[in-house]
Amino acid sequence: MDCIVRVFRAALLGISLLGVAFQATASEPSPFASAADQILFRSTRQDGPGISALVSKDGKVIYRASRGMASLELHVASSDDDVYRIGSITKTVTAATILLLGQQGKLSLADPLSRFLPDFPHASDITIAELLSHTAGISDNWNVDPGLSLDTKALVGLIAKQPLDFKPGGDWRYSNSGYMLLGAVIEKVTGRRWDQVEHDLVLTPFGMAHTGYYSDDAVVNHLVQGYSADTRGAVTRPPFVSIDGPMTAGALAATSDDIRHLVEGLNNSQTFPSSLLKQMTTPARLSDGSTVPYGYGVMLDRVRGEQVFEHNGGIEGFASQYVYVPEEKVTVVVLANSDAGKPNARSVAHQLAALAIGKPYRRFDDVTLSKGEVSALLGSYEIQGESRHVISWDSGQLYIQRAPGPKRPLTPARSELLYYAGDGTDYFHVVKSTNGEVTALEFYPDGMDPPRVEKHLGTR
Repeated sequence: MDCIVRVFRAALLGISLLGVAFQATASEPSPFASAADQILFRSTRQDGPGISALVSKDGKVIYRASRGMASLELHVASSDDDVYRIGSITKTVTAATILLLGQQGKLSLADPLSRFLPDFPHASDITIAELLSHTAGISDNWNVDPGLSLDTKALVGLIAKQPLDFKPGGDWRYSNSGYMLLGAVIEKVTGRRWDQVEHDLVLTPFGMAHTGYYSDDAVVNHLVQGYSADTRGAVTRPPFVSIDGPMTAGALAATSDDIRHLVEGLNNSQTFPSSLLKQMTTPARLSDGSTVPYGYGVMLDRVRGEQVFEHNGGIEGFASQYVYVPEEKVTVVVLANSDAGKPNARSVAHQLAALAIGKPYRRFDDVTLSKGEVSALLGSYEIQGESRHVISWDSGQLYIQRAPGPKRPLTPARSELLYYAGDGTDYFHVVKSTNGEVTALEFYPDGMDPPRVEKHLGTR
């Protein structure tokens, strides 16, 4: 039956190429839906990798759309019920599972890792809470053939060979390995596979019927093909990576509706105790008393000045993002079948969230710069101390870099603006003297005042 549906979808490609705009012919779209459609159209090519987007408010879906292709090879357009690999959004499910096991009395967040993995190095110095908050110092700096299928014991053995990145509790560093160790803890206290436990404690109670761990050889209804890009930006297939490896750090796949159920389930005391949610969304505290913007499986951020709880996910061929605005009870989910930032799941999710709370981001009208205008922009800009932004030009493209981070392409826009290509949330205003010399950049993080002024230091 699924094959028939897929063929039917392919046959209707000429219609589906109209994407979300086709929905507008059936009934007059709301102003919100029209503006949301434009965000998807600006960020996604209909003949490129696809996207599934969803917005709900007060538990009711107010916008749903898919655009792009579930399979470029088979010319199958994206659909709202497609299944995407969600990468690190899996960590939210894992954290909720650990907290529920704690509520059952099977573990405590204050427990040392040695209670469950007594032979793991420094296990007596590491707590379950520190694994949940990425403050345990567990290193990701280990290498293995990503195509190998590894069980929990083998993964724990590989992680154990690496020294700690820092003293537990003393710093914060995102750690996939730490969440894999949580998977080993789940299996130790339950005597069952991690995915079976997560299914029973979180997925089923939350109504996440299409979410699960699917092995490398599994045939999954509506699982879309993942894509990447080469150095020239052309779409490619990503290298094969066994889904066994990421386990509790990133091995789940889901639909956009199921991620909505996850977010809304966590924020509903009928399905998830409010005391546990408070633990998940409280900033982790380091040994020096400072805090970091991460709780337990949840990132803490702001969108247009509003507090949000969110998480992103990136795995070969896929990118994902959810955003929850507690003050407005707004949930946004964006899933993409490309790991190349086109479409940019985080940017689209933040733009939809901003729109839903009535604080939309600025629109940009792209322009082409002259050689002289490009030359005037090049060079270093002082951020603070020795930190610098460097703008460069390569093969017809402007780039900006804050070392040791990667170079990011910039797009020029009207009114002397520059924004990250494919994004549209953060932007720079180019400050010039009366004679046209570039003297500084004004950086608007998340498009918000006040800007950070970065003095132009020239090309030295």
